Amino acid sequence: MDSGVTFPEVRAAISRMARGERATTMSLFPSKLVPFWLWGCDANEVCDKGKGDFHQMHLTAIVCVKVLTEAYTPDPGSVCPLIIDEEDVSLLVERFGLFLPYFKEGGIPPQVSLQQLHDLVHAVQTQWPLLIQGIEGAIVKEQESLLKVVERLITQLLIWFGIFLFASSIPAEQADDTEFVEMTPPTHTFVLTRVGIKFYLNIFFILFRLLFLQRNAVPVPVLQAGTHPFDVETFHVEASVDDFHMLGMYVDIPAGCLLEYKHSYSGFYNNVSQCVYRHFPSYQRRPPVSLADLAVPTASDLSLLPALKQIYPEIEYAFEDHHFQIEIAGLRRGVMLANKKPAIQTSSLSVSSQNSSPSVRRTVPEAAKPSEQMQARISACTGVGGGAINGAEGGNSTRLADWFWFIIGSNIYLVRISNGAVYRGACRDMLAFYLTTR
Repeated sequence: MDSGVTFPEVRAAISRMARGERATTMSLFPSKLVPFWLWGCDANEVCDKGKGDFHQMHLTAIVCVKVLTEAYTPDPGSVCPLIIDEEDVSLLVERFGLFLPYFKEGGIPPQVSLQQLHDLVHAVQTQWPLLIQGIEGAIVKEQESLLKVVERLITQLLIWFGIFLFASSIPAEQADDTEFVEMTPPTHTFVLTRVGIKFYLNIFFILFRLLFLQRNAVPVPVLQAGTHPFDVETFHVEASVDDFHMLGMYVDIPAGCLLEYKHSYSGFYNNVSQCVYRHFPSYQRRPPVSLADLAVPTASDLSLLPALKQIYPEIEYAFEDHHFQIEIAGLRRGVMLANKKPAIQTSSLSVSSQNSSPSVRRTVPEAAKPSEQMQARISACTGVGGGAINGAEGGNSTRLADWFWFIIGSNIYLVRISNGAVYRGACRDMLAFYLTTR
């Protein structure tokens, strides 16, 4: 799938934003821009000195914040849309068992401070497996509506972040997250720091990837136990112990933490264990599994996948920040992952400029255009691709495989590069499907 968006269009949108104009155009609807952000940009790009604070993924994310806000704001004005309601919150709390701080008795807070936003984003990160269990455990006809509720929640958090991102001055009572705010001369007003902006852009990048995959991944056929065309032996399990411990660490950290760590400690990343022990200083590895553990029908995919990798090692591992690429005429380009035309006309991943559903409006001021400091930061970034230093940041390998086990947010997907296809299901079933394509 080609998103139809190029980075020069993103830079043109940034120029319009600087003039106080709308970022949205016919070629920059969310349905086109968001896929380009998620799959057309390399999140592991490391900008050379002199390129500024942000690379292409970050700059595209900044435009996405503005475009999504405009999409949910039918009339231009100094208000921020509220796209979730008390019914959505009650569903998330009662149906999924989700804990949302500051959402008291199903109500929506009149406004959020930076610390409250930080806590809410962290709550979604850490409870993502709970959300997925609730969606996939529902009957098929309910799954679509449940996913839309989750999309509205994450999009609402993104829009709230946009208030602080573009604000020329954050009120002192809302600038309570001292880790991510600074005072700027000569007015000495509070604004988001560069580190704070990149922190949120990295986290939302992964959360929106998860939403996109959950919506678009095609389920593979389910086979009966004992009918899969391969067998796991004891030596497969013994040889996969290292992979088992490695995958366990990737799954145990909340979604988005790996990418955030790589940017927060750029140049120092070497292994996922660094990120794990930063968040869990007392982390203990999972106990190894045996062949008998894998023989039971309820064996987890995490326990089984390392052994399956021993049987068919040509399927590579990829993790949340991976930039899927394909080589054409000696040049590499990003792969736009999708099996079908995304059914996102009514979701936060693709809303039209005229939102058909009535939105609740709140009286939180929103800047007409980015602050002067934000404009200066953006204009300092060239955003020129091709200068990514992936190896030093644990990025992509130099060899391009066609199939990947994509581990992201405790989910495991099967990705095929040559056609941009994404599949989901139990690992045994996905591997059986892979064998039918050989």
